[in-house]
Amino acid sequence: MKRTIWKLLAVLTAFTLIAAACGDDDDSADSSSADTSDSADADADADADADADADAGGDDTVAEECPATRGVTDTSVLFGSSMPLTGNLAALGADATFAIEMTADRINAGGGINGRMVEIIVQDDEYNAEKTTANSQYFIDREGVFAIWASIGSAPLVSAIPLHDESNTPTLFPWAQDLSLFDVEAHPLFFSVNPPAYAQTKGFSDYVASGFPGEDITVGLLTINSVDGEQTVNGFKDGLGGDLLVSEQTYDPDATTTLPQVIAFNDAGVTDIYIGTGDALFAQFLQEADQIGLEARFWGSTGTITANTIELAGDLAEGAYGVNVISSATAVENPGIARYNDEMAAAGADPAQIGTASLLAYTGGLVLEEALNRAGECLTVESFVTAMESITDFDTGGIMAPLNFSADNHLGNNGVVLLQVVDGVYVGID
Repeated sequence: MKRTIWKLLAVLTAFTLIAAACGDDDDSADSSSADTSDSADADADADADADADADAGGDDTVAEECPATRGVTDTSVLFGSSMPLTGNLAALGADATFAIEMTADRINAGGGINGRMVEIIVQDDEYNAEKTTANSQYFIDREGVFAIWASIGSAPLVSAIPLHDESNTPTLFPWAQDLSLFDVEAHPLFFSVNPPAYAQTKGFSDYVASGFPGEDITVGLLTINSVDGEQTVNGFKDGLGGDLLVSEQTYDPDATTTLPQVIAFNDAGVTDIYIGTGDALFAQFLQEADQIGLEARFWGSTGTITANTIELAGDLAEGAYGVNVISSATAVENPGIARYNDEMAAAGADPAQIGTASLLAYTGGLVLEEALNRAGECLTVESFVTAMESITDFDTGGIMAPLNFSADNHLGNNGVVLLQVVDGVYVGID
């Protein structure tokens, strides 16, 4: 701009001198001077407009590069979590809540991720589908969360996830195993490290069919009265031991006893029973089985593999098996498990909270932390999904097998781990 002004002054001075020397050409000189002045003024205005446009264009570019995203500010990212904090699965909900809050505290103590602190709002859903959906509505419409993290239960999540999808809200690392959730085309914002119940019981079926050579094996299944329970049964039937199934029993989510099912299994003479419950009901099952003299191998699902099971069932838990998607929470010979135990202890966890629920939530937190880092300073749903799909061979330190995600696969873990209670703790057997 300064150069343009000096050129203008020079032109004016030159024409003034010419006009003084050539009086006969005053009109012509005045006309030329005016034209040149107008042209210079126009050039100056054009330069000013160009500078203004450049400044405005720069602002537009920044805005286009990082659009505003619900739940994300320059200093925070907000998550909602719907958990069963009351009812039969309250212990699992409390354990998982403890782990995700511990994860947030650890991240925030280190300065956050890309300058953002992790904030969490937790609501009780009582393992009720309607309340879970209402919680999701509250998180999205009232609190404006970025994503919903670490809920528990297939039936509640199946009810709520259409709302998540419609509102462009990621569903992250739930303890939910309904097969429909893993359809990437139907639920492109769903990510999990927890294989479906179908995969778990199929793995159990394969093992029990060949794991006890020479024995006449017959199997009973106790599953929740829901779609999740149906898929659990189908997984076993599709495994190598499908023909060994002789008794199928179900229970309702609010059940406080399993005695009728225990009696049915005893009458069927089964040798092995898979119990797909939470830890409290599993302990109740073991006690009621002992009361009537039912003798069998007891195989608990993921939700039963906790210190709380051992505390509630006491000596009756000794020898019980577990079918899990994750290593034992007490297998501290694995560096990832050792870190988890150290962090839980430092955060003030009760020993009973060292178990599958908190470990699954903790592992999801590790993946979340990695994805947020990869998403960079401009955090949007799109950048987060891209970051998640780029994670491969993610090392959990032996908590799970290395995790792999892609555009076609949002389930990072496909493994099944078999455990047994030995001297009061769960240890891996296969």
